[in-house]
Amino acid sequence: MIRNLILDWSGTLADDLGAVIAATNGVMAHYAKPPFTRDQFREVFQLPYTEFYRHILPDVPLTDLQALYLKHFPEETAHSVPMLDHAQEFLQFAADTGRRMFICSSAPLEHVQSQAMVNRVSHFFEHFHCGIIDKCAHVPTLLAQHDLNPHETAFVGDMRHDIEAGKVGGLTTIATATGYESIPTLMQAEPDILVKNLSALTRLMRSLTVQI
Repeated sequence: MIRNLILDWSGTLADDLGAVIAATNGVMAHYAKPPFTRDQFREVFQLPYTEFYRHILPDVPLTDLQALYLKHFPEETAHSVPMLDHAQEFLQFAADTGRRMFICSSAPLEHVQSQAMVNRVSHFFEHFHCGIIDKCAHVPTLLAQHDLNPHETAFVGDMRHDIEAGKVGGLTTIATATGYESIPTLMQAEPDILVKNLSALTRLMRSLTVQI
């Protein structure tokens, strides 16, 4: 049975794609580069995000990029970034059935915590692991820090890097088609489970109480 859930934030629980594109385009404008459309961004964005920037701005130090990204991130975002459809329902179900939940996100801690607070979901999570560049490297640390049994833990995310990180930790990997990557792209990482959205995952967990 899955007793622990490691959850990505952006595109898995929170609908922050618009704000992320706006901040990224602010960085692009600073270096006189053309902005991304939503479709273009989804096509080229990847995690770790250091790889994304290495391809589009290879000569710019990461610290400069991080500072510019924070500068251009919309100030009102905490109030304008909603939870994705069915996210609160899923979190409530997971809490009601005794699952422990953790966030593992590349997004800055201050952004995730403020968005979680505004959307009144902070209490669901034991710990926010944020600002994580390489989730594959971080997952073993997360498991050890919280004494999580890999065989009782799942990683839920919307990008290949989430699935790859879960596989590194020996976890059940669950891909949700609600975020930054398309289904064909997600399937390249060969997740154990693919769901259309978190409502589908809630239904699956309800029906497979022994396995999931």
